[in-house]
Amino acid sequence: MVTGLLWSRTQVEDFSVFDQPFYLGIAHDLVETGRFTDGFMFVPVGAGGARPPGMRFAPLYPALVAGAAELDGALRSGMDCLVATGGKTPGCTKHALSLRCLQFFELAAFFWLVWWMADAAGGVLVGWLSLLVSFGAAPLLLRSVNYLMTEMTCLVLIASAMAAAVQALRCQRITMWCATAGMALGLAALTRPAFLYLIPASAVGAVALGGWRTRRPVLAMAGAAALVIAPWILRNEIVLGRASLTYGYDSHTLVQRIAFDTMTWREYGLSYVCWLPDGNEIGRALAGVGACDRFGWDEHPNSFYVLGLRHMLYESLAASGGYEHHLGYLLRAYIFRMPLKHVLVSIPLALRGAYVAHWWGFVLLIACLAWTFRALRCSGARERSVSQNIYLVTVLPALFMLAFNAAVAVNQVRYNLMLVPAYSIAGGLTLRLLVRRFAEVQGRQLSYRHPVWRAR
Repeated sequence: MVTGLLWSRTQVEDFSVFDQPFYLGIAHDLVETGRFTDGFMFVPVGAGGARPPGMRFAPLYPALVAGAAELDGALRSGMDCLVATGGKTPGCTKHALSLRCLQFFELAAFFWLVWWMADAAGGVLVGWLSLLVSFGAAPLLLRSVNYLMTEMTCLVLIASAMAAAVQALRCQRITMWCATAGMALGLAALTRPAFLYLIPASAVGAVALGGWRTRRPVLAMAGAAALVIAPWILRNEIVLGRASLTYGYDSHTLVQRIAFDTMTWREYGLSYVCWLPDGNEIGRALAGVGACDRFGWDEHPNSFYVLGLRHMLYESLAASGGYEHHLGYLLRAYIFRMPLKHVLVSIPLALRGAYVAHWWGFVLLIACLAWTFRALRCSGARERSVSQNIYLVTVLPALFMLAFNAAVAVNQVRYNLMLVPAYSIAGGLTLRLLVRRFAEVQGRQLSYRHPVWRAR
């Protein structure tokens, strides 16, 4: 109820804001022609009056938008207007009640999963405390409900994968629940391609933490994920001659990230300040007006983001001979030539992406890392409690994706919403610890003042 009231007060933006035209354009072509294209933002209409098939983006979210547009006339009208105007939306409707309602229910399911995993990790009190803590991220998540982008669908799929892995730790049907987790991970990869790398990372992490005895559940997880992804890759091989998940957008994203490696060492030090919550104001106070202008994500002149999005993109595409060789060229010409600089710049970018929901994420990042270190300090899986293993299932995938996004993308906060369950559970565990310490202190004071308590 509270979340619904907050949602009713959030602002709905035009369809042209952020990455919405990417997904709406593909969905439009899917409705009109019955095939996946790269959308009007990347490929113009061909001689036959339609765009050719494409695979620049993963298919699940555009298919979801297309399905909603078949049922929602207002969404269909706004989508058609967006494409007809080339992304210029004055006068176009921005109504999409069916899809936004679906995303709101995804958010509700996500909060329930956070509560359930927290209860499994620490008991009833931790469950409710963690749910209370998670509401600190509600304003940010509700904005994602209103945008027709992948965030909410990815979030509920990743939370479902985490919950299935938690259930695998709690019951005897380990292989079945690990396969369920793999299916959810596969669907997440079909929604946002970066999650493809979480599948092998999760397999390696499970074996590293649980030992060789986890091989059967790990194989079930990886196999289920592969089965989910395989039809799309097969389609790409048959239709486009490329047996891969996507094509083109990976290097397009990477070149934007590489642009940040060109910062000077003075700017590198300043990045730790400018990427703090309210960092622009702090940077202005410390280094003067405009000190943080180069670090933002808007198209500010001379910013690193614009450098990667424009000049470096065009230059590297020309030097490599097009998107077919673009990714390999970026690795050879930039990352392999200055690997240490790339790693070092990834550190403040990771911190920037970790500050989910502003200062809420800043504070809970510290608690999250403290509880993670405590769980990992145990020398083996048998020494860790079930609760600690459950917590690691929620936090380690999120930390991996945080580091991965910092290395290959500009790592905006919305890429790292899967940190919310780990932050929430860490917050719940911390609050329970504080409550217990407070009760112990009060008990000692009461015992000192009233000796009769000692006898009891």
